[in-house]
Amino acid sequence: MAETPVTGSAMLWHMNMLLPLLLLVIQAAPAPTANPQFLRVDFEDIRVCPARDTDEQWPDFSSEQCETQSFYEIDPQGTHLWLQTRIELDERHLRSTVPLGLAILGKASSRVWINGHALSPNGRPADSAEDEEPGLMDTSLFVPRDILRVGENSVIVRLSSHNGYLHLTHPMHMLAIGPYVSPTRQTLVAYWPAMITFGAFALAFVFFAVSAIRGTDREGQALLAGAALFAGFQLFAETARGTIAYSYPLHDLRLIAITAGINLFALSFLAYLVKRFSGWTARLRWFVNAGAALIALGVIFTAVGYDTKAGYGFLTTCLITLAATLYWGLKGQRLAFAFAGFAAVFAGSLLILQSQFLDLHFFYIAAALLAFLFWQSALELIRERRNRQIEEHRAAQLEVALSQARQKSAPDQIQLVSSGRVDYIATDTITQLKGAGDYVEVNFESGQTKLYNGGLTQLESDLPPTFLRVHRSHIVNTAFVSALERDASGIGKLVLSNGSEAPVSRRIMPKVRSALEAS
Repeated sequence: MAETPVTGSAMLWHMNMLLPLLLLVIQAAPAPTANPQFLRVDFEDIRVCPARDTDEQWPDFSSEQCETQSFYEIDPQGTHLWLQTRIELDERHLRSTVPLGLAILGKASSRVWINGHALSPNGRPADSAEDEEPGLMDTSLFVPRDILRVGENSVIVRLSSHNGYLHLTHPMHMLAIGPYVSPTRQTLVAYWPAMITFGAFALAFVFFAVSAIRGTDREGQALLAGAALFAGFQLFAETARGTIAYSYPLHDLRLIAITAGINLFALSFLAYLVKRFSGWTARLRWFVNAGAALIALGVIFTAVGYDTKAGYGFLTTCLITLAATLYWGLKGQRLAFAFAGFAAVFAGSLLILQSQFLDLHFFYIAAALLAFLFWQSALELIRERRNRQIEEHRAAQLEVALSQARQKSAPDQIQLVSSGRVDYIATDTITQLKGAGDYVEVNFESGQTKLYNGGLTQLESDLPPTFLRVHRSHIVNTAFVSALERDASGIGKLVLSNGSEAPVSRRIMPKVRSALEAS
């Protein structure tokens, strides 16, 4: 991020925020034959004068209209300025064969002259938004080596910033000469460690979104999908400065996106925990979550600087989450302590690491949290599936018991046809049915057998649940089963109470065993 307050610990916050960009300027001093390092212009003694579109030349910087400022005090937002500063170069920069560039990192359109020679423009500074052409937020302007000299070099900059959406406390970030490389690529190097978590956020979003559609806890899973989505959105916004060479107005939108992403993640996480542990009605949960959001918004709007807004808003929600989860844990919901631990890690890391937390460590902790939630959800799905199987088993047992009770009190009858004759036979007298081509052999409890027209498949749908198909050509009445035997090959047989037997195929054996257990 790139916007911070000015004083005290906030200045430390500001410097931490600039760590990815300071890679450009705090490299170790090279050997005489090495590439030249980045050197900043004089940041403490910069003359600043008002500019106008009608200016054909830079002004007299000793004029009373001009004032001396430090680099981080310069604010071109809503105005048009001239700057004059200097930079000291040594022979190493002039002897090196590495192309040189002037790195300008800041929220402004700019024109630059070094020792009176104009460099390529970065947009077009102007008096108004209509006349201004927005420049890149981070850019490097090629510097011909022959315009430089050993010792002091004059640097004059023309700046304006009329097309932004926010007024930042520190819109200018860097002005330095060094190797002619893309600042965006340099920043990307610092963001790579965070970008590896994007896959975790994408997988978590897909998993929780599918669970919300297909599972029973739709609200809870949808909130977790939202948390994963906001974490991924936050990562995209945070690393955009290292992946996209965007114009400076988009930097304001990036800061808004970062602030929104991290705080929506925290609020989604809190809403999930309220849903999981509170036991409150949906209406009460809505009021509680809305209250937490309003408190966080109050902190965001009163904080100065967008690093501070993002961080303190997030910290506020983390502290609310910590208090709530500790309360639920002390009330006997032990799992809440695990989430209290995550909230404490988030809050502690933010207070200790400050802007480094927003740039990198937030994403690792968020990925770990989502992995933990994924594991918890997977366990719950397994538990839910096991409970469903138990319920289905009990339902099957109940259905068989009811069928057997009906058979005893009022036995079902089945209609069978043989040679034009229709017989109505009580099913509780049938021990098994055997398929025999276009006929069915019906075996009775008395030991008698009869052939009837038709096929097993047609009859199977007319039989009560006490009948079970154990082979493609055998259906048995489980009320008469006395034993299930199985040989080494996996093929089994059922022994019926009247001494008859029925084969059980290897493929159907597990289903038969389960059905017999249910009966």
